[in-house]
Amino acid sequence: MKALLIAEKPSLMNEIKEVYKKLGHKDTITFKSFAGHTMELREPQDYKSEWGKWDLSVLPMIPERFGYKPKKDKQAMFKELKSEIQNGDYDYIINACDPGREGQHIFFSFYDSLGVKLPVKRIWHEDLTENELKRALDNLRDENEPALKNMTVASKYRAYFDWLIGLNGTRAVTLVANKKINVGRVMTPVLKILVDRELELRNFVPKDFWEIEADFGKYKGIYFDEANENETKFFEKAKAEAKVKQFGNKGTVVKVEKKKETKYAPGLHSLQELSNEANRTFGYTMAETLKIAQDLYEKKILSYPRTDSPYITEAIAKEFPKYLKSVLSVPELKDKASLVMKDTSVLASVAKNKKYVDNSKVSDHYAIIPTGVSVDLSKLSAKEQNIFSMVCRRFLAIFFPPMVTNKTNIVTESNGHKFNTTGSVLVNMGYMELYTYKGNDNVLPDVNKGEVFDLKGTKLLQKKTTPPQRYNDETLGKAMENAGRFVEDEELSSVLKEAKGLGTPATRGGIVEKLVKLEMIERKGSGKVKSFHAKDFGIEIIQSLNGKDITLPELTATWEQKLSSIEDGTYQPKDFYDEMIVYVKQMMDDFKHTHVSVSRTSDKEVLGKCPKCQANVVEGKNFYLCANYKKSCDFIIGKEMLGAKISKTEVKKLLTGKETKELEFTWKSGKKGKAKLKVNGSILDFVFTNKR
Repeated sequence: MKALLIAEKPSLMNEIKEVYKKLGHKDTITFKSFAGHTMELREPQDYKSEWGKWDLSVLPMIPERFGYKPKKDKQAMFKELKSEIQNGDYDYIINACDPGREGQHIFFSFYDSLGVKLPVKRIWHEDLTENELKRALDNLRDENEPALKNMTVASKYRAYFDWLIGLNGTRAVTLVANKKINVGRVMTPVLKILVDRELELRNFVPKDFWEIEADFGKYKGIYFDEANENETKFFEKAKAEAKVKQFGNKGTVVKVEKKKETKYAPGLHSLQELSNEANRTFGYTMAETLKIAQDLYEKKILSYPRTDSPYITEAIAKEFPKYLKSVLSVPELKDKASLVMKDTSVLASVAKNKKYVDNSKVSDHYAIIPTGVSVDLSKLSAKEQNIFSMVCRRFLAIFFPPMVTNKTNIVTESNGHKFNTTGSVLVNMGYMELYTYKGNDNVLPDVNKGEVFDLKGTKLLQKKTTPPQRYNDETLGKAMENAGRFVEDEELSSVLKEAKGLGTPATRGGIVEKLVKLEMIERKGSGKVKSFHAKDFGIEIIQSLNGKDITLPELTATWEQKLSSIEDGTYQPKDFYDEMIVYVKQMMDDFKHTHVSVSRTSDKEVLGKCPKCQANVVEGKNFYLCANYKKSCDFIIGKEMLGAKISKTEVKKLLTGKETKELEFTWKSGKKGKAKLKVNGSILDFVFTNKR
């Protein structure tokens, strides 16, 4: 029989083709490939011409039947593949897209657009090793089996739902606000996470607090209130001082706890974890890390990067020495990797360690690891070297023993009041040999329960409460991955955890960059790792949509739960579709009656605060004006006044109470004269050299 295999990307096609050429197959196979997503859902105007207009009266836009079209840059590829299928006289087609929901969507969005009726088989592999690809080729699955059919339907309905929410929602909110505002099932909840943190920071007022430190001669301890969840803080100094007076002159050791803390090497890299470490170490953004990892994958140096799993399969573990060969390419890791490769007992032990090797924890793709090829680092860019070395180091670390620390905790009591003292001593560096260890030993004296020490004195330690940290690429990525913690409903929180949060590791970076591009948020900072600031524009969007589903992770959780049920075969696709249509209609009706108040100038550079109402002052076409101009305020400054040009720099001075530089004005009489400007209350004054 004659088959046409279509892979998701050229690199995957070549991997399977090499196995086919080397080990053969019962049928004759021709190999072709996509280049990722070839198709996209049609635009509104492709269904109805009146949908091309942005008009509330046509919303919601609900196609009678969803259709796909080739992306602009993939039209030639589409025509070539279509011609190949129509003219190739094939008996069946092999779907070799990535094994998973998205792979099903990529293949069938193309195949169903052709109108052909050829049978489709599915190659379903757990990894890209030769033996596994041969096994998968010899055991092709039938696309008509219920599990695959349900997965395909779920993949399409997720795309339909995102189209309905994104396109209808964006148009509705834009039209009621009279300003372009993009909304989306994932994008808007992410914006809310950042806005909530921004408002926390803006409203944060630091508070002084005090802790009590007691000196017992050989060691010191911090007072804690055992009856109040071991609280150490006093927000009133007088109460701390009063507490000190209750202490005795002696301290008795009431508890000595010594334990060994064993810390194993972290799990292997998923894409999110690689992004987290790259941001923490080098300041790379999520999108930047994905691009670098993708480039290294295309060079066959790293395994497939778009994975959400930190585990590898048993088949990979059987070939550890092969994959460790790549690590020999990193000079500072070479000697250590060489020793590991010779230690068969260590290799065998790690191969059985479920912390790193677990087939059940690998869905579409296993963790990001080196591929086993020798690498000439000089041919890689500096960023590629950084990411490659980082992956090699994490991979090598799993073969090292854990880091061991001795932890000691002493509790001392004085007149019924207790003090806590902690210390730690490094015993064995373990896998941290591969990293920079920043720990400091805090050696405590050897004391025994019941020993009594003089309380030599106390000290009040004055401190301040600290605001929550701003999100950066690492912490925002983690927040998106663990979005279930923002959901109060336990069942929905569990669903989000199962779905691994908002977006996928491969799409999160793009979503964040879109928010930056739309000027809803911005990155700021002079250091290596920059943090996110929600702009006024983004804040106003979330405040206007306050409490609506589109801003909440629960929206994703609710519908992801239904999609998972379709895959399980416990929920009828028709019921999902009907519910989806009802929901979109209700959402549109709600949006049409929502008051969205977004300043038309809120995405412009803020020059300072309005002296009349304290709103932002921004630059217009011919004026510098208050953001509330024509609403509740009339503060405005012309860019030209009596012939003198007023620059942004001078306006910024004015808004901070300073005088401008001396400017030349042409008075109404026609005479010219020089003066400075200064804001007096809420009006502008001329300031002359000798008199006002």
